[in-house]
Amino acid sequence: MRICKDATQINKINRRIEICGGIASGKTTFATLLANAGFISIYEAFREVPFWKAFYADPVKYAFETEITFTLQHYHQIKKHPASNKFLACDYSFLLDMAYAEMGLKDSQLSAFKAVYLEIEKELSAPALVVHLQCDSEIELDRICSRGRNVEKNITLNFLRALNDAVSKQIEKAKMTTPILTIDSAKNNFAFDETVKKKMLEMVTTALAVGEKCQ
Repeated sequence: MRICKDATQINKINRRIEICGGIASGKTTFATLLANAGFISIYEAFREVPFWKAFYADPVKYAFETEITFTLQHYHQIKKHPASNKFLACDYSFLLDMAYAEMGLKDSQLSAFKAVYLEIEKELSAPALVVHLQCDSEIELDRICSRGRNVEKNITLNFLRALNDAVSKQIEKAKMTTPILTIDSAKNNFAFDETVKKKMLEMVTTALAVGEKCQ
């Protein structure tokens, strides 16, 4: 577990935590943990994106419309949320959106995506904290198989490895401007272990306090 303390800016308007990680790394579970602790959690409404099933069937063919739509959905969910003194906790991250885009898009499509991304970034600025859930690809694949979603049956180990590598690159880029809390979600059972849950909440609280001092 590691906290990056090199943040140079904190978003005061959209006080939010973004949870970033590969497929089945525990993003939604972690957002629920925060929700139970009093944070306002926002969950990705992936079923509302008309292309998500097609993307899992053929990530190359349907990458552009899928990545653009998911990113705009994330932006809209945050933008429309009423102002609150509480932190929002998103079970998604714009860093993950960019990781997917750089994996699947090229040339003019990637340029178009980045143009949209930059406009979103200008308005929302950086999150107060990114929780980076690291998880071995093999464990992620086991979790995917266990939850048995038919739409995920074509996900391969190589795809999960590539995605985790892409996420790690985005995390490295973000370290100088955004507080990063890195957690090994394979070794920390924050789904069921009450001791671990308490430890995770303490780590998030500490990371947010560190970020506030960097303002």
